[in-house]
Amino acid sequence: WHQMLAYEKHGLLAKMELVKHPSNKQLTQIHATFTNSNPAPVTNFMFQAAVPKHAKLQINPPSSTTIPPSNSGFVTQIFRISNPMHDQKILSMRIKLDFDMNGAHTSDVVQLDGFPPGV
Repeated sequence: WHQMLAYEKHGLLAKMELVKHPSNKQLTQIHATFTNSNPAPVTNFMFQAAVPKHAKLQINPPSSTTIPPSNSGFVTQIFRISNPMHDQKILSMRIKLDFDMNGAHTSDVVQLDGFPPGV
C-alpha cells in the first residue's frame, strides 16, 4: 500500500491510502480521510474526482458531509480505480472539494499527479 497527501488548504487535510487488489493489478482501492483544523466545522462537504479516459472510477458517498472542527474527528470516503494501463501510464486525478465554513462557500479543484507507478 501507499499513502499520499492529496489536499492541504483552508485548514482541510486529505490523505489517501492506496491499496492494490491482491490478484487484479488493474484495481486499486483508495481510502481517503479528511480532517479539519479550523475552530469551526466544515459543512456541506462534497468530494469529487475524475481520472483519464483510459481508467474508470467508482466513488462511494462520504461517511458524513460535516467535518468536525479542531481535528476532533474525520470523514472517510472510499473509491476504486480500474486502470487497464497501470503498467504503461502513471495515473493522474483531478479532485474537487466543495464545502461551507463560517457561512462562506469554497470550491477548489486540484490536479493530483503524485501517484506511484503501477496504480
